Amino acid sequence: MTEEKHILGAYQRALSQLKTDALNMANGAAANLAHAIEGLLTGNEALCNQAIVDDEPIDLLEKKIDHDGVETIMKFSPVANDLRLVISTMKMATSLERISDHAVSIARRSRRLMKGDPLPEAGLVETLHAKVSALLADSVSAFLDSNLERALQIDQRDKEIETLHAEGVNALTKRMEQDASRIPDYLDILFIIRFLKRTSDQACNIAEDAVYRISSYDIRHGGERPHS
Repeated sequence: MTEEKHILGAYQRALSQLKTDALNMANGAAANLAHAIEGLLTGNEALCNQAIVDDEPIDLLEKKIDHDGVETIMKFSPVANDLRLVISTMKMATSLERISDHAVSIARRSRRLMKGDPLPEAGLVETLHAKVSALLADSVSAFLDSNLERALQIDQRDKEIETLHAEGVNALTKRMEQDASRIPDYLDILFIIRFLKRTSDQACNIAEDAVYRISSYDIRHGGERPHS
């Protein structure tokens, strides 16, 4: 019985550590994104540099989660809810790593924008980032807190972000037609809002992983949705 308790304790610690690492990874990716955007809006190159440097710990956490997830499956042979937890946490880590990569891309383009005169259109990213950041936070909390209702709401909220993204693209396209001398700068802003939209897409992926983890329903590509 003592050995069984020891194995059970080790198993629960392994699952708990996976969730802790996922939370740390999510916090780090969100911070990198925030630093990149704040750097752009305030002209603070140091914040952009920080977002770039702090991407490496995110990469390492992704590798750790993948390694520990495989080890947990091999050592403890989890089933049902626990197996879905391990698999979906590994998938979420991939989405979070990509979000951090988007933050790096934003930071690099932001540094380039700082070399020229400020553009009011850079402010287009502020509202979009606020929406995306909130969506990401709710996706992660839905996953970690097993909140099915919240996870199922994410895709509807993403539609608002799609609208903001489309409005930003239209506004920047018009500015490029009016001021050809700043086309490279407008393109940088255009790419930044695209990276924010991609971040929203990754947040939706995390929400889909949350639904699978909680209910076993695979809602990707229009799959059947569970009742919240």
